Amino acid sequence: MTQALLKIDHLSKNFGSFQALNQLSLEVYPGDIYGFLGPNGAGKSTTLRIFLGLIYADGGEITFKGEKISRYKRNYINKIGALIERPDFYGNLTAFDNLKILASLSGVEQINKRVQEVLELVGLWDRKASKVKTFSQGMKQRLGIAQAIVHKPELVILDEPTNGLDPQGQADIRKIIRNINTEDKITVIFSSHVLKEVEDICNRMVIINKGTKIKEGTVNALMLENELRVSLKTIQPEKMMQLLQQMELKHQLINDSIIVWITEPNIPQLVERITSERIQLLELKQNRSLEEYFLKAINQ
Repeated sequence: MTQALLKIDHLSKNFGSFQALNQLSLEVYPGDIYGFLGPNGAGKSTTLRIFLGLIYADGGEITFKGEKISRYKRNYINKIGALIERPDFYGNLTAFDNLKILASLSGVEQINKRVQEVLELVGLWDRKASKVKTFSQGMKQRLGIAQAIVHKPELVILDEPTNGLDPQGQADIRKIIRNINTEDKITVIFSSHVLKEVEDICNRMVIINKGTKIKEGTVNALMLENELRVSLKTIQPEKMMQLLQQMELKHQLINDSIIVWITEPNIPQLVERITSERIQLLELKQNRSLEEYFLKAINQ
């Protein structure tokens, strides 16, 4: 089995009488785009700050590439990139010069070549000579991702990278995340409140609440646990509802559609029964969202 790139085991953290993390455990594997989900105050930022060495845990263990990390062992940091909240740059310097400074401080070889690579990757090469103070917030976010990966890290942490951006800006960031994962082979931890984004780009995810892990696994597998809302259209609604009642499936007639709550593995059986009962089916549409799953998980 593939060794976890990052393993957090029974992590705990208190701020006075407030318990921010309670025995939190999770695993991130090489190549993941790992969704990190939870409501405000769940402990996401605390977890990321502990891993980055900005604050210290009260208990538990973190391993990176199989090696235990601690406040006295910081050599793993040069293999990590991070964008926590909004990035900050020298406004009177160009995008290229800002990244050159950061690359130099990080010990990057062939600095000009690497800076060009990351600016092209985030779509800012044509603005390389522009002063950062002229950039929009979306452009600054893209430059923030560039600075997080300029030293070729193995893992990059992006904490709410699309926060405050318009729909086009959010789409641009999602594309960049996919690109750095596939082209630069960088594992990504993606913390976001925009659940549709996690559903669209992440392969694995964890949901935490009140400092405790609620669910972890592949996005597809976790979604399969949840009931789907299936929309059926037919010219024989009464006969369809009789069948659904016989099968003891929760359903509701809304306008010209019958909404059925059903798990995905049971859909073929439903279609088979509809066919055997000679009910004419005009449309069958699956409706499922990560938002529904998330709300159900944190309110259990």
